[in-house]
Amino acid sequence: MIILYDIPTAAAEYQDRDWSPNVWKVRLILNYKGLLHKTRWVDYPQIRDLCQAHNVSPGGHKPDGSLFYTVPVIYDPQTSIYLSDSLRIAQYLESTYSHRPLFPVNLHAAILSFEDLWLDKVLRHIFPLMILPVYLKLPPASQEYFRTTRELRYKKKLEDIAPPRDHSRLWDQVRRGLDTMSRYMDANGKQGLFWFGDELTYADVVMVAWLVWVKRILGEETSEWKNIIQMNNGRWGRLMDYFQQ
Repeated sequence: MIILYDIPTAAAEYQDRDWSPNVWKVRLILNYKGLLHKTRWVDYPQIRDLCQAHNVSPGGHKPDGSLFYTVPVIYDPQTSIYLSDSLRIAQYLESTYSHRPLFPVNLHAAILSFEDLWLDKVLRHIFPLMILPVYLKLPPASQEYFRTTRELRYKKKLEDIAPPRDHSRLWDQVRRGLDTMSRYMDANGKQGLFWFGDELTYADVVMVAWLVWVKRILGEETSEWKNIIQMNNGRWGRLMDYFQQ
């Protein structure tokens, strides 16, 4: 059984603890391929020790030059491999467990470039809105780490990254970004649910993982989430529903 390492929220219920969008990319793939797995929780300050103990590659460097470690991390007992980074893990799972493929032949470059497009049109506008809500969902051990690292990155207090006066403007930009993505998808034909029309790929996994993030952090009863799943004739709600089947 594959072990998937994830950062929990402070939620009391197990099923409400998983929120990290990059971990959700991997979880969605494991579910889609029907690969047995279990989650092990690690708070932010524990991730470096976990990775170093198992020779897992860092994800890059922090602004101060020190190594940066993050989840997702998986351990696959079938191959005795520890691996980090959602894309590397996705490619590993694709090559090791090739049934129900998510990287069709000749579409690898198009799928990988999709993440840059999604970041530009949607994520860069929603990141500021989500920083403080994410912080408030974390347990104390992770809160301290999250605040320190994010304030160093943004060079301002968490509470000042997206002050209330900016919320309306940022949400308008998020909606425009989703409108643009939906318009691109419509070019495949009005009935196509996925980025490549009728063919499910890693690009759809990316979109759903980030939508799960918003749902988990803001809550499914919030007006912001309800607006998202109703947008574009319910496209985003239908995409979410597909992965919940």
